[in-house]
Amino acid sequence: MMLIDKIMNPSKYGTTEKEGDEILLAFCAACPDPVKARWLIVECLDPMTDEEIVDRALAMPFRNMDDVSLSELPVGHRLRTLAP
Repeated sequence: MMLIDKIMNPSKYGTTEKEGDEILLAFCAACPDPVKARWLIVECLDPMTDEEIVDRALAMPFRNMDDVSLSELPVGHRLRTLAP
């Protein structure tokens, strides 16, 4: 769960904004639905522990990036090329 803690508390680890973005993208790309995993971390207002975030992100059904609308994820977003 340290990965999520690094994303949520970058100053605690001395993580730069760029490093934090890379960690976030890597985590999301490894999830079955990278877009919704990113939403869980960046936009979800439900209070969750790091473990709950990981569990929810990994429990999502698989979604191919080709099926993600441009309104959800712009065409040039790196997640489109990182995720399977």
